[in-house]
Amino acid sequence: MGKIVAYEKDSFRVETSFGIAIIYKDRIERIVFEPGSKEAADKTGPASAPPPAAKPAPKETAPPPSPPPARIVEYVSGTRYINETFRFQMFKPPTWRSYPQLVRPGGPLVAALGTPDETTLMLVGRENFNGDLTGYARLAENALQRTYADYRKQNERRTTVAGLPAFERDFTGEAEGRFWTGTALYFARGRDYFTILSLTAAGDTTNFQQTLLRKVVDTLEFLPE
Repeated sequence: MGKIVAYEKDSFRVETSFGIAIIYKDRIERIVFEPGSKEAADKTGPASAPPPAAKPAPKETAPPPSPPPARIVEYVSGTRYINETFRFQMFKPPTWRSYPQLVRPGGPLVAALGTPDETTLMLVGRENFNGDLTGYARLAENALQRTYADYRKQNERRTTVAGLPAFERDFTGEAEGRFWTGTALYFARGRDYFTILSLTAAGDTTNFQQTLLRKVVDTLEFLPE
């Protein structure tokens, strides 16, 4: 087999794999035409495109925390303290008062109650945290150590607050010229982590005030949304 590259009066010049051959017309039995490269390509059809690369699955991201409220709405009704902004309520002893001047929008403190002489206080804090309760309690203890001089941890235990798992820590320390006996409670509600600090520097009535503080904590409940 070969390819005709020229022809003369009575012969063809044929290019073969062995070189150029001269073939006389009277010796040709037949001529077969092979399809060109374009025809071959048409018969085979266009090359199939590679399949598109699989797109990576989008990463799940936690929704951003809600913006802080413009103001905190709270009020006292008889012996009930109600926090409308963060939807919780609890018992308020008759001799206690609220301290709205301590609560600022955007800050971690969302409620402050206590005796008029401020020797017994209950502070409620709230913030967003992405870890677990143990991690939150550990970070919160660092804050206590910075706040109270001669901070000493007494006891730690698991408990519940408003039906939610909680971590409780007893401690003592000095602040603002007073020696405080305190209990810190930490619990989570969704992405919101709460801290309840029960503090008293009441001297001889410390045990009584601690019992009263515990009663207040036990009445904490969240309102329907």
